Amino acid sequence: MIQNKIQLVVFLAGILSKASCDLYRIVLIKEPKTWTEAQSYCREKYMDLATVQSDEDRAKLKEAANAVNFQSVAWIGFYRFVWGWSYQNTPISYEKWKPLEPDLSNTNEACGFVNQLGKWADRLCTELDYFFCQTDRQDTLQDKFKYIGTKLNWHDAQIHCRTHYVDLATITDDTENTFLANLLFNTGSYNSWIGLYKNQLGSEDCVTASTEVLMGDDSCLTPLPFYCRENRKIQRVRFTVKSHGHLDESAVMEAIEKKMKQILSDQDMEITSSIKWGVQPDGKIFQQQKTQENTENKRC
Repeated sequence: MIQNKIQLVVFLAGILSKASCDLYRIVLIKEPKTWTEAQSYCREKYMDLATVQSDEDRAKLKEAANAVNFQSVAWIGFYRFVWGWSYQNTPISYEKWKPLEPDLSNTNEACGFVNQLGKWADRLCTELDYFFCQTDRQDTLQDKFKYIGTKLNWHDAQIHCRTHYVDLATITDDTENTFLANLLFNTGSYNSWIGLYKNQLGSEDCVTASTEVLMGDDSCLTPLPFYCRENRKIQRVRFTVKSHGHLDESAVMEAIEKKMKQILSDQDMEITSSIKWGVQPDGKIFQQQKTQENTENKRC
């Protein structure tokens, strides 16, 4: 219990918006999982699968592996798909996938469609839907693309387009993608097949990293350990404490920590948050600052 009169000159409710810095670490999970399972685990427990894009990332990944004496390969957050266009098997140079697409969890979804929001996704090629054909006319987008209002599966739609036009539509930039999305909206249709497909002769590979941060690939269905990325935030707060007489540091710290934990709890941060005190050179937490009082006699 605090015996002396103490005033905390700080607005505790607002401290979490004060000076802060963002940090991150990479964590190795040794329990083998497929790439998709690893991604789901990291997103639930941490932030996401780790990516390696800088020297700092490489150092943190090696640190995570060395911490548990890990000497093998593990999943990271890169993947490679063999996706292309039906027309002349053209490689993809422009893409507009929906979040979490293409769907790694279902390797049978090998054909792509566009929706009226201009986003792409994959689905079973046997499903029925409207489709866009590409013609041999390039004067305007209206001439280049033809909307077919008959529902066919992807392969039958491809045959129709190759028989009557050139092929299923190939999208090469934002202008073409937006045009097709608007056309879908105007026709009242939500999805439409385009010429996007996954090469069944290729492979669906996800990326691994060794302890020396050398990249490799493997089937996404292979169970492997994996690296997760965890973001952490450090926020520094300075308190001013006014006390008349001796200051009981432990009592003040206890009162502040109690209030801080309440604030963290209100912000759903109580599980992953901790409080550390900065220690002064003299071993104390709080540094005394003397104030000069005016001792002159006041005039009436």
